[in-house]
Amino acid sequence: MAKSADPGTRSVALLIGGFDALVVSVGLIAVLVAGTTLSWWLDSGLTDSWASSFRNAIDIWFAMHGVGLNFAAGTIGTLQVPAFVISSFPLGAVLLIFSLGWRGGIRLYGSADLWPAWLSATMVYVGMSALMLPLAATKELSPDPVAAYFLPALVYAGGVVCGSLFGSTPNSAVKLSLASERIIGREWLEGLGGRVNWVLRSLASPALRAGTGFVIAMQAISAAVVAVLIAVNWLNVIQLFEQLQGGIFGGLGSTLLQLAFLPNLTYFASTWITGVGFAIGTGSSVSPLGTALGPIPTVPVFGAIPVGDSSIGMVILIIPVLVALIATVAVKNHTGEARHNFATPISASIAMGLSIGFVAAIEMTLLAFLTHLSIGPGRMQNIGADPLWVFVWIFLEVAPIAFLASFYAARPNAASPIPEHLKR
Repeated sequence: MAKSADPGTRSVALLIGGFDALVVSVGLIAVLVAGTTLSWWLDSGLTDSWASSFRNAIDIWFAMHGVGLNFAAGTIGTLQVPAFVISSFPLGAVLLIFSLGWRGGIRLYGSADLWPAWLSATMVYVGMSALMLPLAATKELSPDPVAAYFLPALVYAGGVVCGSLFGSTPNSAVKLSLASERIIGREWLEGLGGRVNWVLRSLASPALRAGTGFVIAMQAISAAVVAVLIAVNWLNVIQLFEQLQGGIFGGLGSTLLQLAFLPNLTYFASTWITGVGFAIGTGSSVSPLGTALGPIPTVPVFGAIPVGDSSIGMVILIIPVLVALIATVAVKNHTGEARHNFATPISASIAMGLSIGFVAAIEMTLLAFLTHLSIGPGRMQNIGADPLWVFVWIFLEVAPIAFLASFYAARPNAASPIPEHLKR
């Protein structure tokens, strides 16, 4: 049972949450400033002012948290460039910051109340954003003034909240009482099953397990595909690196930037494997049925994209079919309630097939929204997969296979025993 915390205990939690947030935010800024300073010193030959290097580091800090950068209209050489927005959610960087918040949340396991730490972590991050925004904004380039305040705090403080509520507590010789927020959350989850409709209660466990398993397995396979494509097309990747002419630290920065977007690229590969495909600019298409690209930005990893008609074509679509089949069969031990509550095997299989397909489609669609990129003016405002087509395609791809596999997954392992009162 949780015990009410005295003001001193709450003050400790308040200090821990705020101090961790300060260390993470300032530490990231310090690393970025050090990197841009070295690039300014060694690569640019001190031709620009150091202040612009510092502003670049702050802009990168905001972009790492998913904040959009607004570019004013201007001229590059003789080319007139309209105003545009670089809008992205670099999943690699976001997951890194979220995991740092998660680790900070786990360190609160001895606190009787968690809300003071949540509050201080949020306020420190909001304060850092408020401090950095005026230093980063110029007439030519400025972070989005609304997102700059809430997105960084949401990413880090979200990790703190989730880590303190759901993170595993370390082993301790002293048995500590659970925080009141943990107890309330646990009681709410335990009582949720009794409040939802019996259909949702029966299907939630197998559908979430199989649908999420499909999405995770597709990302794992896609990561391997990305690695193979980079290895096979490494000459194209190296040539694009050479075209950047960024120097030692510029090349290192470009590499780290691409690593920050590696989960985004992995998701793009998963849409390619499933057949939906993705775009690099409006009017372009990258899919196993063929690739049609216009001018693309000089991003080295784009050199790994297969060009022209794919020799494997429709054969690649067997991968998501097999993954959906395996994911559905693998949840057989969690389909007992669905078997019991649905009257016939056909009704149980239809319900499971539709629910698994729906979960997989919703999760892939959410990833489509998160991974969408806008990195330049005009057609470069559209990079990624179309969320609507992702939902339709994934649902139609997964649901029929899950329906067929559910005839096995929802089948009892043995005949139900005859009740004693019916025996003669």
